[in-house]
Amino acid sequence: MNNSHEHISDELLARYLADTATAEEISEVQNWLNLSPENEQELAAFEMLWEKSAILKNRNSEVDTDAAWEKVRQKMTSQKIVSQQIVPEIYAEDETNIRKLPAKKRTSYTLWIAAAVSLTIMAFGLYIFRTQFKKPELLEVATTNNTTEATLPDGTKVFLNYNSKISYPENFSGDIRTVSLNGEAFFDVKPDAAHPFVIDANGTDVRVLGTSFNVKAYKKELVRVDVKTGKVRVSKADNKIELVKGESAELADDTLRSIRADLNVMGYHTQVFDFNGAKLGDIINTLNDGYHSDIRLVNADLAKCRLTIGFQKEPLDTTLSVIAETLDLKLRKEGKTYWLDGNSCQ
Repeated sequence: MNNSHEHISDELLARYLADTATAEEISEVQNWLNLSPENEQELAAFEMLWEKSAILKNRNSEVDTDAAWEKVRQKMTSQKIVSQQIVPEIYAEDETNIRKLPAKKRTSYTLWIAAAVSLTIMAFGLYIFRTQFKKPELLEVATTNNTTEATLPDGTKVFLNYNSKISYPENFSGDIRTVSLNGEAFFDVKPDAAHPFVIDANGTDVRVLGTSFNVKAYKKELVRVDVKTGKVRVSKADNKIELVKGESAELADDTLRSIRADLNVMGYHTQVFDFNGAKLGDIINTLNDGYHSDIRLVNADLAKCRLTIGFQKEPLDTTLSVIAETLDLKLRKEGKTYWLDGNSCQ
C-alpha cells in the first residue's frame, strides 16, 4: 500500500488505532509522535478519518473495506494533510473534537513554558512590590562643627547649620515631597504646585509649594519657622498656622503661636544682619549664632546698650570693630574668643 506519512505506514497507524498493534509497533508510533507536534496533528486527522470510515461501514455492511481504505488514502493524499490543516468537508458534515494523544516530550515542553511564565509573573510582581510598596532608600546629609549646602532630587536647595541632619529619598515619588530635619536649615524650595514639599521637623510638619524659609528644630528646643518669601503652613496634631513673607511661628507645648519676625536668625546662611534699637546682649547672641563664634562682654552692664546697625556679608572681625567703634568700646581677641570691654551705656 501507498504511504502518505513520512517514516510510518498507513497500515501501522490503522493497527494502532484499532488496538491490534504489537508492543513493538506501538513503541514505533509513539517514537514517531515524539518527533514533532505536526505528527500528533496528522495522527489526529487520520483517527478522524478512521472513525468516519467506521461509520460508513456500519451504515452498509457490504461496503468493500479495502476500497474504503483506498478512498481514505486518496483523500489524505489529495488534500495533503499537513500541520494544522484538517479536511474541510468532514468538519462541515459533523463537528468533531480532535483528541490529541499525550506525548512525553510535548508535556515537558508545556511544563517548561508554564514554569517560565510563572517565573516572569513572580519577577514582575516582585518589581511592583519593590517600586510601589517598599519604602525607598533614604539619603542623609549631616553636619557637626560646620555648615554645608545640599541640592535635593527635585532641585530644592538646603543650607544646613551646625549639628544638623536632613534625610530624603533618592528620588521623590508620590503626591508629596517629604524630608526629615533634625537641627536647623534654610530651604529654597523648587516650586511644584502638584507636589507639596513637606518637612518633618521633630514631629512638626512644615508644608510649602515653593518658597524660602528657615526651620529650627533642634532636640530639646522649640521648633521655629521663619519665612523669607512665599507662604508656609505649619501644623502639629490638630493645630496649624499659615505664614507669609516676614512672619514667624514657634511651637510651645504642642501649641503653635505667631512670634515677632526676626530674619537675623537666618544669618548663619545669609550673613546679613539688621538691628534696629536692639540691645547689645541680643546682638552678641545673634552674632554668635550666625558666625558660630564666641563673643563675650567684660562688663555685664554693656548688654543693655542699644544699637541700630546693619551688616551685609561682613567678616566677623570687621563687624565687631564697627560695633566697638560705635559704642566706644575696646575689642581684643584671645584664641578664638572675642572680648568687648568698656563703660556702661547708662
